[in-house]
Amino acid sequence: MNWFRIPLALAAVTLLAPAQTTPAPNRDEHLSERQDIVVQGLPDRGYILDIGGGCRGTIGRIKPKQVVAIDISPRELKEAPSDFLKIVMDASDLKFLDSSFPTVTAYYSLLFMKPDIHEKVFSEVFRVLQPGGTWLIWDSVVPAATPGSTKESYTAWLRTHLPNETIVYGYSILKFGRALDVPYYSGLAAHAGFQIDEVKDEGGGKSFFMRLRKP
Repeated sequence: MNWFRIPLALAAVTLLAPAQTTPAPNRDEHLSERQDIVVQGLPDRGYILDIGGGCRGTIGRIKPKQVVAIDISPRELKEAPSDFLKIVMDASDLKFLDSSFPTVTAYYSLLFMKPDIHEKVFSEVFRVLQPGGTWLIWDSVVPAATPGSTKESYTAWLRTHLPNETIVYGYSILKFGRALDVPYYSGLAAHAGFQIDEVKDEGGGKSFFMRLRKP
């Protein structure tokens, strides 16, 4: 892939080379807790901005020639496999021109962001999407922390089914003072100007898929 032909503003960013992937262990201690998530519906043309695309690099594995993955963590990007473009960048301060992408994705990345930046993230994604463009979100329904608790954790144990492989992995965070759920994200989307085209439960109601569109 010729990275330098991408017609995007890439100011103040760091480009990272692909890293070797680490095989998942054969023994699954969390088999009964696994949520089966099927990733599909990605376009065959046009660049795809993947928000929080480091670590497993789920979207980049499927569309390596189309994906521009950003993550605030260089370490997470270095861990990601495949040969897609990876850039160190803050999702609440995207360094791209307005209307740069026809498609944006976020695969289990919003739950890692503090709620106080979510509104800005939704605003920035809306800005860089082309009119008529879509934002595809897969994420967990994370309950609020118990009042007074400061170290209450939540883990989503996933079995992610891609067209040519299955990724077995888990995502863990410390809970926030509010729930991260469909009503919460729907409110942020509406406030940013998105039209909500589709919402559906995933993983037995522990996760969700949301398709947003910029009018």
